[in-house]
Amino acid sequence: MKSRHFLVPILLLVALGSAGCGSGGIGSGSSISIEQEWQLGQQMAAQVAQQSQLNTDPQLNAYVRSVGERIHAQTPMANLPFHFYVVNDPSVNAFSLPGGHVYVNSGLIQQADTADMLAGVMAHEISHNVARHVVKKIEQEQTISVIGSILLGQNPNQMQTILANILAGGALARFSRGDEKEADDLGLGYLAKAGYNPNGMLKMFQKLLSLEKGSPNAVEKFFLDHPLTQDRINDISSRIQRMGNVGGTTDEPEYQAVRRRV
Repeated sequence: MKSRHFLVPILLLVALGSAGCGSGGIGSGSSISIEQEWQLGQQMAAQVAQQSQLNTDPQLNAYVRSVGERIHAQTPMANLPFHFYVVNDPSVNAFSLPGGHVYVNSGLIQQADTADMLAGVMAHEISHNVARHVVKKIEQEQTISVIGSILLGQNPNQMQTILANILAGGALARFSRGDEKEADDLGLGYLAKAGYNPNGMLKMFQKLLSLEKGSPNAVEKFFLDHPLTQDRINDISSRIQRMGNVGGTTDEPEYQAVRRRV
């Protein structure tokens, strides 16, 4: 998880680079290669590890990784390395960095009453990675030459600026309604394939919307990054109904055990 260098096999790069949204859900339309995105993600994750208080509880981290990998295995990026982290932060939030780095705040785990609710948020964040939403936003804001200099380690200040913007819920962290819908749709499918009840995503987002009305400060960061409305929740509910009776895991004793450790 700490390695700074990752080389994607050439054949895999060619296969992924030629895939579009219609080919299993991998995002297209970026001039940044998959290999470059994963390299950028490694550099940014190393900085997050220095600047944030990552949770080091082995039992909690092992469980969160297991949930993440169970979902990640259902995606068209299953052959690429993903990394899952818990941040010691009471605010209710989760976020992604390019290259398969997914972060869940301890405050979100406290609010996720059941395992499928945690899985629902993680599936949504994993889907942002699969659709390459974060790296596309970076590309929209930066020139290719600037991104190239960051990848070569020649522009650390600009990399820090980009990272600070994402962590603070700035423009680079704010997904469009289209991006959010795509992450919802992909995530629901991955949840069902992974054996989780897709209603977990619906329950979690309903709870977040309820918290926003009663305790807006607690979920402010989440709503900055992820616009959430009743219309969006209704759309998720309709999608689940169209999926039929998929069933799946709702809760696990292992989750309740690690949740008590947060």
